[in-house]
Amino acid sequence: MSPPSFRPRLVVRVAIAALLAVAAIGTQAAVSGEPPALPGLTTVSPARWDATAVRKVMRTFAFGGQASDAQVDLWAAMAPQDAIVQMLTFDEHNLRLSPPDPVLRREAMASRPQTLRALGDYWSSADQSNLMPGRLRRQFTREARYGPMLTWMLAARVRGGNPFRHRVGFWETNFHLAVNHAGSVSNYQVVRYYDDVMAALRRGESYDKVIATAASSAAIAQQYGHRYNRYIDGVCYCNEDFARELHQLGFGVLGTGDRAYHELVSVKNTAKVLTGMRLTSREAPDETQAEIPTYSRVGHIDAPVPILRTMVGGSNMQDDLRELARFEIDYPESSDALPLMIVQGMADDQISPGEAQALRRAWRAMPRKDLLRFLRVYAISTHFHSPQRTRQLSSLDRFMIFANRFTDSNLENYGDVVESWRLHLEEGVIPFEPWHEVFGHQTGPEAAASADLFRKHYARASDAHFAGSKQSMKGHTRYKDWRALMPHATRYEVRATAEWLWQRFIADGLKNFGPLERGHVYALLATGRDLGAVLRPNAANTRVTPEDLASGAGLEWMTRTASRTLALASRSPDARATANDRIGAAVAFIIATPFMLAEEGR
Repeated sequence: MSPPSFRPRLVVRVAIAALLAVAAIGTQAAVSGEPPALPGLTTVSPARWDATAVRKVMRTFAFGGQASDAQVDLWAAMAPQDAIVQMLTFDEHNLRLSPPDPVLRREAMASRPQTLRALGDYWSSADQSNLMPGRLRRQFTREARYGPMLTWMLAARVRGGNPFRHRVGFWETNFHLAVNHAGSVSNYQVVRYYDDVMAALRRGESYDKVIATAASSAAIAQQYGHRYNRYIDGVCYCNEDFARELHQLGFGVLGTGDRAYHELVSVKNTAKVLTGMRLTSREAPDETQAEIPTYSRVGHIDAPVPILRTMVGGSNMQDDLRELARFEIDYPESSDALPLMIVQGMADDQISPGEAQALRRAWRAMPRKDLLRFLRVYAISTHFHSPQRTRQLSSLDRFMIFANRFTDSNLENYGDVVESWRLHLEEGVIPFEPWHEVFGHQTGPEAAASADLFRKHYARASDAHFAGSKQSMKGHTRYKDWRALMPHATRYEVRATAEWLWQRFIADGLKNFGPLERGHVYALLATGRDLGAVLRPNAANTRVTPEDLASGAGLEWMTRTASRTLALASRSPDARATANDRIGAAVAFIIATPFMLAEEGR
């Protein structure tokens, strides 16, 4: 097969530059047993619960997910209360949201355990069903420097898993109570921490127990140093670092209203509760990396002490933290702050006073705080699907959404066709190495405020090799065939294909797919050339405006081109490769537009 003559990267770079120039001018101008309903949050109407609404939920809470178009339509046809129960679960597998790879049956991902420990062991093993290239396997061991990061990056997008589970897991361990294995926290501690927190969520434990599980972990004790805290003969040989952050980061409690009591009583006595812990190893090579926490009465406070005006303590550290978490989650300051922390961390950068009131009311209405129920109710609420909701995407959010919507096989993930290395090496975003240490990783507003990150994202979209259909997959070559993802109803026509691609990656109901965006995508799909070169072959660098496409020759070209058919089903391998190249170029253009960098409600 001869290589196609089309040069997608150069054309996409020119096309994106043209659109951004116009944009700049315009700028100057476990399954919860409770039903998904809570007071304060109104469920979106059936008329607004459509395929776009489903895709917005997937984009926000599942890194885009991998559900088929047919499954999206099925969920859109259901009542939102019924659909969301299928869409969002903490099970290790959600085969509707992430159907297994039909080509790779032998890896049995749909039944394989999805913990970080299990997946890391599998992808680093000599198992005959393991399709990870042999020379890469060692990178997924816990001994490898970036083992947990690489394992999580794949776990969150492997087909046959559950991307929603890992979306929440990332927030819990990289933002809520963040640990950093670039510092003193070992890989063994990171993996155990992540898996224990996710196991608690899968079991459907109340959210106070989930927070207590995190707070009792070896990773947190290593991060803050209280693994060495001891209470002996009435003296606390302790540091107060986590004693303070447990309240602030775990529950949103700052002691507002009585800072002196908070600092001099609650924080100091919490440090006394964080005593008597020891770490042992089951698999870690030495005691400094030990991942198994044990809790002894020896060296632990021997009598209850006042914390937040409630007596706590006297058993062991784990039991006392569970008792503390049980009442702190209902503490007024926590009830005000924690639901907003969750929503702002995952879905809405700017929570209005009205939304804050609604979220607090819904949270307080749950006698037993259930994170899954809360997220389900919010995801189908009028607040989530409101045009006032906006969220700027972090570098990781943007990459993971693109990767999940681009790949059609786990082989593309194992071959890193989506070039995840750019995220780590160029943009400096590494899971479990948060930018702000205990205060969390890179945020969407931080990414949006960085001209350097935008430049790198633009360069990635216009230069990356995924824009072509020929894929080098760590040892062999594969030609991408977009028919594996595209519904047959498109008949591979330019207009239908363009709209399908836009919805697949942007998920805005075509709201922002205006004449200019449409014209650029049409040109790339139909001709493999930049829009300016198509409309003005003798002056290709001349800017094309929306007005040029609204009448005359421009409108005639748009109308004619919309009905052209891509040669995806051609008998000619060269013609098919060219058609797939052009789709790759259109995808590269779409993900470089400003609409890939943020999301909004309806």
